[in-house]
Amino acid sequence: MDLLWKLLISNAMIAGCLFVMVLLVRRWMKNPAVLHLLLLLVLIKLITPAVWYPRIDLLTAKTKTAPNHPAIASPQGAETESTPESQAAAKSGLSSFAALRKGLRKTTTAADPTSEDIPSPGMTKQPSPMVESFTEPAWSARLTSYFAGLEWTWSSLLLLIWGTGTMVCFFVGAVRIICFQRLLKQAQPAPAELQQRARTLGTQIGLKSVPQVDLISGAISPLLWAGFSRARIILPAQLLQELNDAEVETLLLHELAHYRRGDHWVRLLELLTTGLYWWYPVVWWVRREIRVIEETCCDAWVIQAVPDKRRAYAEVLVKATGFVSEAQRIPAATGMGTQRMLEQRLTSIMCDSLKHRISRRGKFLLVTVALLLLSLAPLPGTSQAETKVAEKPNQLPSVEEILGGYRNNLQRLLPLGMTYRIMAQENMNCITRDRLILEALRNIQKADRSEIKIDGKIMSEDEYQMRVTYSYSSQEMFLDSQLTPEVVQKRLSETVVDQRYFWTDGRSFHQRRPYQLQQKNTTLEQGPVWPAENLNQHYDAIELISWSNQNQPPLRRWYGRKKNHQIPQGEIGNDLKQIHNLKTTAPLGLKQYHWAEELSEYSLDACLTKPPHRYRVVGRENRDGKALILVEYLNKPHEQSPEKRWRTRAWVDPAQGYLPLRIEWGYVDQENQLAWGLSQHAEVLQVKQVDGSFYPTRIRFQEYTTGTPKKQEQSSQTNEIKIFTKNLENLPAVPTVPGRSTTWDVLDIHPHQQIGPETLALRFPEETVYDNKIDGRTYTTGTEQPLPEDPEPPEMVHLFSQAPPLQVTEWLDGNTHQLKDFEGKVVVLLFLEDVLNYDFSGMSPEMEKYVGEIKKMLLRLHQKYADKEIIFLEIYPPGTSKVKIREFHQNRGFKTLAAIDQRQAEGGATNQKYHGIHVAPTFFIEPQGTRRLQPGNI
Repeated sequence: MDLLWKLLISNAMIAGCLFVMVLLVRRWMKNPAVLHLLLLLVLIKLITPAVWYPRIDLLTAKTKTAPNHPAIASPQGAETESTPESQAAAKSGLSSFAALRKGLRKTTTAADPTSEDIPSPGMTKQPSPMVESFTEPAWSARLTSYFAGLEWTWSSLLLLIWGTGTMVCFFVGAVRIICFQRLLKQAQPAPAELQQRARTLGTQIGLKSVPQVDLISGAISPLLWAGFSRARIILPAQLLQELNDAEVETLLLHELAHYRRGDHWVRLLELLTTGLYWWYPVVWWVRREIRVIEETCCDAWVIQAVPDKRRAYAEVLVKATGFVSEAQRIPAATGMGTQRMLEQRLTSIMCDSLKHRISRRGKFLLVTVALLLLSLAPLPGTSQAETKVAEKPNQLPSVEEILGGYRNNLQRLLPLGMTYRIMAQENMNCITRDRLILEALRNIQKADRSEIKIDGKIMSEDEYQMRVTYSYSSQEMFLDSQLTPEVVQKRLSETVVDQRYFWTDGRSFHQRRPYQLQQKNTTLEQGPVWPAENLNQHYDAIELISWSNQNQPPLRRWYGRKKNHQIPQGEIGNDLKQIHNLKTTAPLGLKQYHWAEELSEYSLDACLTKPPHRYRVVGRENRDGKALILVEYLNKPHEQSPEKRWRTRAWVDPAQGYLPLRIEWGYVDQENQLAWGLSQHAEVLQVKQVDGSFYPTRIRFQEYTTGTPKKQEQSSQTNEIKIFTKNLENLPAVPTVPGRSTTWDVLDIHPHQQIGPETLALRFPEETVYDNKIDGRTYTTGTEQPLPEDPEPPEMVHLFSQAPPLQVTEWLDGNTHQLKDFEGKVVVLLFLEDVLNYDFSGMSPEMEKYVGEIKKMLLRLHQKYADKEIIFLEIYPPGTSKVKIREFHQNRGFKTLAAIDQRQAEGGATNQKYHGIHVAPTFFIEPQGTRRLQPGNI
């Protein structure tokens, strides 16, 4: 806004100075054509954007003195305190008068730091319903809401008045043009003789084509009319009857001279500049002078063409001006001039030798002046003395200015559409951490139960069995698989973890996400979503989510990956928490989302949209050559450690919309020093200027992980590891070091982008099976009745109860086995299904790699527990071919006991007894025959 004002005022000042110079030199300049071009430069300058912006220290920038806010130690629960006015504004978001009153108050007094105390996500606040139903406001309310989001100042009010006056001027001009166009419908083409005389005269003054001559009844002045159509010469029929041939000839020459000079285009330029600068007196003065000089130039054209008809031409001017009783206001029309300048024109016609052409030297000088003035726009700068004053601590911007500037900078871009991707990369600190944890897990499994304490207590037998036999073993195998050379190399390289298209207007949103991520960019725009059948044709591999208050319910989700209509392809609901992978990561400047989603703590919006009273402006810091402002936010004390508080630090750039270029999160002690190191930090790597605002198009989020204690760096065989692993209640204080990093990168961005209502509606194709998350039923598009519910699965056994018998059709070895046959041993039930769906002889490289990982995992499992009295039993789904099982055993390189489950309902009887209708990968059964552990992947 400030830059726009400076450019407009700069153009107006240069145009005014040029006009004054023209008035000064006109006494010595005898060629009216040169004066005419100089005056045209004044108008053109007003609407020409400059390409060179030199800053001058002529105008001083006023600075507001903002008090230095000290750190405020607010009592717990202060986040919920707010005035009734702020609560009402927070609920509606539509109080434009409150925003206007607040903006005006800011120009005279310091703002109250508690005036916008709105509870933010994660803070103590009153419980509210999970879903809030409200209707979409009318257009007037939406317009009011838009202006309410702006921080009103005197400059914005003046700009509003300016724009209103411009619209009025254009409206009045349009009405006059339309009225005159209706009048011209009565005009009739002039006789062929008059048309031929006009063509002859046009050829005489160098015209290749001449405008049509029309006659009209009425007391109007002869004029050249163009408007927004082809130019025409309009002559009053009654006036022509009073003129002789010589007078008609000079009258036609006058109007043809206007056409030859292009004065009809000057009328359009006048219309544009007058509408934009209606308040500027220079514009009206220039318009008047241009009209006077135009008539003088046309007089010169006529005298030069027919010098022997000066008297006839003078008489035409007298008759034409006398024919019209009063001046007419017709936009875009070029007439014969007014009565006020008639005497001066007659004197010049009869006595002077007028010029209407410009010499080559004059043209060169005019082009040089035009290039210099049209490309120049000096901006008022700040003097060095004032810069020093502004750098004083008491001249820092207030918290309200920083928070408001950040929000306004981003919200000006709404509605906003963009495509972004997220890249993730680990480093050796992550690998070292996993190696330490792996070694600790192995030491725990070797230790006696009495040596392992949690919260100062020795684990019970059941807890020990659950943790050591299952949980720790599973973690050990997972970490072991993550530390192979191939996997480590992949973890250390940057990979794409997410890519999305995201659109929002601040109240609704629409996003798209591919199921298969690739290193190269995936095209998420596959065509329109309406008609709905396009979803099946173009978006079978792309998930679409829309949230709009126009939808009932507001959430609609399409994930039609499978064409089997018995499997739902979409869902509707009112709770986004059911979509675990949905996160709004784009900075929007919103204090809270309107679509039932909480702001992420590690985000730019959460950093600069909290209640102002907990912020404090620390001071200025120079980082990477930029003068940034350091702002701190202190949250309520830590629950388990009241002496610790959560602190957010942000270094904002006032020159780039108060964007935070660096943010740090972590707990601090009472001395405001980091207690446990940084939790995470973010850096804005790239900022793009978009439509007058600044937007962060590349952000890197750096996570922190536990480092290696110095004593452990010397030797991994010391007793430190044993202490670290066996006595879990006294974990040593380890340093935090940078770990995994993610980079949020905008691929393309489109501000003020509208989206079709059919996209937000996201209608499903006919016969689409979808889930209704509100009533928990499944429906088909086009029917109101839900589909029949699935039958109740058989009751499954609970943990720590006796393991049920195996209900199998047959064993692969041809014998019969029961659990009692393995009494005294640990039995591991493996329910395998996916591995039998692959053709091992013709697998793709990707599938062969996936199956290879499964083979390695099973082989390690068998090799590790083969000598520990552990029996592995594989249970395959009903109907599985024994040939397929033997092919799988042969492919993986070893055999185990295997059986085919007995069919029951839609699944296997044994699997349903152990875990309902879903396939459970793994169960452990202890020697006493009791099912001890929960199912899980191993």
